[in-house]
Amino acid sequence: MYVRLPSIQPYPHQMRMFQAILEEKNILAVIHRRAGKDIFCLQAWTLRALQRVGTHVYLFPYYSQARSVIWQGMDFDGKPFLSAIPEELIAKKNEARMEIELINGSRLVLAGSNNTDSLMGTNPVTIIYSEFALHHPSSRHYLNPILIQNKGIEIIQSTPRGRNHLYEVYEAVKDNPSYHVEYLNVEETRNNKGERIITEEQIEDAKRRGMSDEMVRQEFMCDFEVGNVGAYFTREMGDMDREGRILSLKPNKSLPLNTCFDLGGTDATAGWLYQVEGEYIHLLALLHDTGKGLKFYLDWAEKLRRQWGCYWGTHFGPHDIAQKHQSWEQAESRLMLARKAGWHFQVTPKLDVEDGIEAMRYIFPKLKVNSDDVSIGVRAMREYRREYDEANACFKQKPLHNWSSNIMDALRYLAVNYRRLYDVPSAQRTYEYKE
Repeated sequence: MYVRLPSIQPYPHQMRMFQAILEEKNILAVIHRRAGKDIFCLQAWTLRALQRVGTHVYLFPYYSQARSVIWQGMDFDGKPFLSAIPEELIAKKNEARMEIELINGSRLVLAGSNNTDSLMGTNPVTIIYSEFALHHPSSRHYLNPILIQNKGIEIIQSTPRGRNHLYEVYEAVKDNPSYHVEYLNVEETRNNKGERIITEEQIEDAKRRGMSDEMVRQEFMCDFEVGNVGAYFTREMGDMDREGRILSLKPNKSLPLNTCFDLGGTDATAGWLYQVEGEYIHLLALLHDTGKGLKFYLDWAEKLRRQWGCYWGTHFGPHDIAQKHQSWEQAESRLMLARKAGWHFQVTPKLDVEDGIEAMRYIFPKLKVNSDDVSIGVRAMREYRREYDEANACFKQKPLHNWSSNIMDALRYLAVNYRRLYDVPSAQRTYEYKE
């Protein structure tokens, strides 16, 4: 049998990366939009599976994205992305699990980093991260030990989203000889004819359609210095940095310890542990995980309370906490499950998301964040942003659903309840004097 891989005519930068795969090097590709990153990764996925028998994982920020983009998606020529894998190499496909077994015994697995626990038993020898800047920052930390033990490789591709975890990885590996690094903007990539892949005319057309200069710098020039475009709280986080409100905080045993949760079912769950001290809200800890039952988070919070020697104050839950969720331990509301465990939640009023975001803007100057236990929460505050409308080249009036969503939803509930219960102006008093 003769199979040609790669089955595309690679651009020069793609050819350099294919050569790196043959040398079994890790790859970090910080490259502009529409430069063929996922087309390369599809080919690299198959090439690695032939190079070494094992499990090869292609990871998207969300499982649903992996299905819609690769498993069901098509390229700009209308061909299914999966057609890049030669049929003669395929032994069988599992539609439900999005897995392909090749004739040499290798497995190609599509997955989402929003549930890294599902990958713990797969024992991958290759992990490919699509748009790594949008992945949960902890996903690579969970999976790296597996790759190291298996002497596998990682392929990371993305465009920048400010100085987030992608930037940190770039700074960490750019001079590492075990990594092949490509950092290319639109002026540095060429097609096989030596022409620019993205021309100045196309960039000007994008601007006429409404793309901002900041978005052009981020998406086409790969500029890490641009703040996370579309982020809700860039100014507020800048103020927090300048005022030194991200610092080491210790719980105050004389004050009540409060909680505010966004309780997911199959999705992630997040809960803030905080105290109100004077005019400030001290965010002491963030409980955040996925695929765990309600009792897991309640036990976690109770363990921290005992460790700190505090006493409980008020527990706030989402507006739908009283609804029954089949995805949890049983068909019973989370409000009742919590009560059975000795927790009595107050229900957060249901408000429009934009109103909730305004409530967050109100409390941001009051926030002090514990740098020891809330680093992932600080990341979420920086990366919480509006969803971008590709067709109309503008931002939608709603948040992008990504790894930060549950964390910031919990903070939104905290803000709504703070304004409602803690920060009510005192009623005007009238005094009557009698002789």
